[in-house]
Amino acid sequence: MTPSKEVIVQFFLDNKNRHIPFKELQEELYRKVPDLDRTTIYRNIEKFISMGVIQELALSPKEKIYQYIFEKKVHHYYICKACGKINKGNETLFDKVEQALKDVHDFYKANLSLVFYGFCSKCESEINAPP
Repeated sequence: MTPSKEVIVQFFLDNKNRHIPFKELQEELYRKVPDLDRTTIYRNIEKFISMGVIQELALSPKEKIYQYIFEKKVHHYYICKACGKINKGNETLFDKVEQALKDVHDFYKANLSLVFYGFCSKCESEINAPP
């Protein structure tokens, strides 16, 4: 394992209950591995995403954030396109999705990770309110 991969893994393990902005991750890596370049950071992140260790989320239009997901079963969010409010979902919805995956596709034990974009009830009522 390369020094950069080791630092990334340890950083996510130390912060496994947080959302990590790329800038924070980059600063930590530069502090610990000063000669590291941005391309290597992205390549390592992509590798860990493909392995199912971390997840990339676009919860904000300004930046991507990352979170450790290796031991987590469900991680989904629903985000209001009007006010930007971010809500973390619960397992109830995905119990139904997982059952549908089993019934329709014969697919079992899924780690489910999604981001839903729509409108919260407050913004929806304001959008559809008569003028």
